[in-house]
Amino acid sequence: MLKTLVRILLAAGLMIAAFPLSTEPASAHSLGSQAFERTWARTDLPVAQGQVNRTWMWGPSGHTAAFEEPYFDAPGGTRLVQYTDKSRMEDNAHAAAPPWDVTNGLLATELITGRMQLGDTEFQQMQPANVQIAGDSHPDSPTYATFNGVLNYDPLPIDHTITQTIDQFGSVGDNPGLGQYGVAAARYVPETDHTVASVFWEFMNSTGQVFENGQFLHSRLFENPFFATGFPITEAYWMNVPVGGEQRDVLSQCFERRCLTYTPGNSAGWQVEAGNIGQHYYRWRYGDSPVAPPPPDHDPDEIAYVEDVVFIVEATAVSFEVLAWLLDNPTFSNAWYSEFDEVMELWRLLYPAMDSLEPPPGYEAFHAKMLDAYWVLGQAADDIQYGFYYFDEYALEQGLIKLEQFLVLFEEAFDLLPDSPQDPVFLERGDTAPFVDPLKEVLNPDRWEGIRDL
Repeated sequence: MLKTLVRILLAAGLMIAAFPLSTEPASAHSLGSQAFERTWARTDLPVAQGQVNRTWMWGPSGHTAAFEEPYFDAPGGTRLVQYTDKSRMEDNAHAAAPPWDVTNGLLATELITGRMQLGDTEFQQMQPANVQIAGDSHPDSPTYATFNGVLNYDPLPIDHTITQTIDQFGSVGDNPGLGQYGVAAARYVPETDHTVASVFWEFMNSTGQVFENGQFLHSRLFENPFFATGFPITEAYWMNVPVGGEQRDVLSQCFERRCLTYTPGNSAGWQVEAGNIGQHYYRWRYGDSPVAPPPPDHDPDEIAYVEDVVFIVEATAVSFEVLAWLLDNPTFSNAWYSEFDEVMELWRLLYPAMDSLEPPPGYEAFHAKMLDAYWVLGQAADDIQYGFYYFDEYALEQGLIKLEQFLVLFEEAFDLLPDSPQDPVFLERGDTAPFVDPLKEVLNPDRWEGIRDL
C-alpha cells in the first residue's frame, strides 16, 4: 500500500512540474477542516467502513467543497461551511468548543418557511422549497413547502397511535390501517409545542459504534437527542410515495435541522433515515450545480493558487509519513531501497511544482519563502540519498540539518500568509500542525539509527 501511495504521489509530482495543477471540482469532496472530519467520523466512519448497518448522518463525502458563506455575525462576515448530502457543516469555533464548534444549520426550518438565515437575526424571505422530502421524484409527493401549512398544528397526545396522513397539498387525513406499524407519539417538546414520534425518539437516543479520539467504541449516537436534528417543528405524518418505483408508506417528521423518515419495509438499520436535506437546501439556495460557488469577492485565481498549494503541502506530509514508516521498518530489501528513492525523488519534484504556480497579489512573500523551503528540501534529498548509498555519515547529518532548515522555512512561510487564506484546508487559520508533525516525527534521531548502523 505504501509503495503504491508513493508512486501515485511521484506521478502526480511529475505532472505538476510540467503543467499547472487542475482545479476542476471532483464529484466527491473531502471534508474541508479537521473539525469537519472529526464530526463526520464520529457517526459516519463506521458506516463508511461497513462496520455498522445504519443510515448516514452526513453522507459518504462532501456534496460540495468547503467554502466561505456569508453570515453577518461570524468574524469577518463569513463562516466556513460545507454541504453534505444530509446537512450543512458550519464552523462555529469562534463561539464554542468541541463538539459544538461544528454546527449543522436550521435547514429544515429555512426550507419550510422560506426564511433564509444570513445572520443571528438577519433573514431573506424566499419561497418555501418546492422540493419533495422523500421518495422518488414524483409531482404528487409532499414537499418542504407542503409542511409550511402544518407548522402550528396541535401536538399529538403522548401514546397516541400515529395514523394521520398528509398529501402534496398539505391536506391532513387519517388512515386507521396505518396503526399496524405501531408508531405512537412519544415525547412532548415544550420548546416548539410538538411531539416526537416513537421511532424517531428511539433513534435520537440510540447507541451504537462511533469513532472518537482515534478509536471505535460503543456510545450514544448523538451527544444529546437533539444534537443532529434540533427540536421538532411539525408532527409526524404518513405519506404514500414511490420508493424504488414502488408505492410505500413512509412516516416523516421535520425538525429544525433535518427531516427524519421511517420506512417500515426497509431493513432494520435503514428504517429510520435522515433525508438528503443538504442536497435539497443547496439546490434551493444556489441552483442545480453540485459545486460550491466561489466565496463572494474572492479572486478565482487566488482560490486556484491556494488549492494547488494545498495539493503540494499534502503530498509533502504524506511523503514524510511514508519515510517515517520506512525508517521504522529498515529491512534494506530491494523494495525498501526503491520506496526510499521514490520519496527522495518526490522531494526534488516539489520545488519545480511550487515554482510552476503564479502567486496572486498578497501571496508573493509567502510564495518566495515556500520556494526557499522546497529548494532546501531538494538539497536535503541529495545529501540523505548520497549518505545512505555511500555510507557517508557526514552527508547524512547534513541532510538532516537541511530537513530542520526546511521545517523552519516552512513555518515562517505560513506566518507570511494573508489574514484570510481562502481555502480552509490550506492550514486552518494558520495551523501547520497536520503538515509539520509528520516532519518532526521523521527528524526524531532514533528513527535514523537503522541507517547509521549499516
